[in-house]
Amino acid sequence: MALKEILNKLIEIEGQLDDAYYSLPEYNANSDGRSYVDGARNDLYNLKDDVERAILDESIDLSIGAPGDVPIGELPDPSTRQG
Repeated sequence: MALKEILNKLIEIEGQLDDAYYSLPEYNANSDGRSYVDGARNDLYNLKDDVERAILDESIDLSIGAPGDVPIGELPDPSTRQG
């Protein structure tokens, strides 16, 4: 599964957790449940941030090379250079 697909799933889960959090009435009996859902939301926000950073890093890595640059693995061996 690609990072963008994972991010889309996390966004979907985020919406579900937000709905669950805001649908719980604010009774003392629900304080533990709200706390658990809020903790899951926080963990999800952190994971989503990590995935977004990874996507940005991946796109930056792909754009670093300039047109005409030779990948390092394809550089000629200097020991075989004539000259």
